[in-house]
Amino acid sequence: MTPKSIIEQVEKMFGRQAEAYMIQMMNDGLTEIAATKQEYTVSSTTDLEKKKRWYELDDKMIDITKVEILDTNNRYVMIPKLANPHLLLRDDTDSAEDSLT
Repeated sequence: MTPKSIIEQVEKMFGRQAEAYMIQMMNDGLTEIAATKQEYTVSSTTDLEKKKRWYELDDKMIDITKVEILDTNNRYVMIPKLANPHLLLRDDTDSAEDSLT
């Protein structure tokens, strides 16, 4: 949608408006969209599978802030390697078939 089409739609619904007013309204809308996008957070859950280490992420996901696992005591435990990416190990791969970590 272009600014021209937005102005045309507003003028069709509400009549002719001042150009400065229309630009101010579009800028306010863009500012609100940007603020909403920066603060928008969604929580997601998934079931863990035996001997599965890597899980697919949703395409809509932009940033992961925290990963926790529900333990047997019904407490959420944060995964430290994902909570602090600087702690990732160099040789942290699935080279062994029986690897569970």
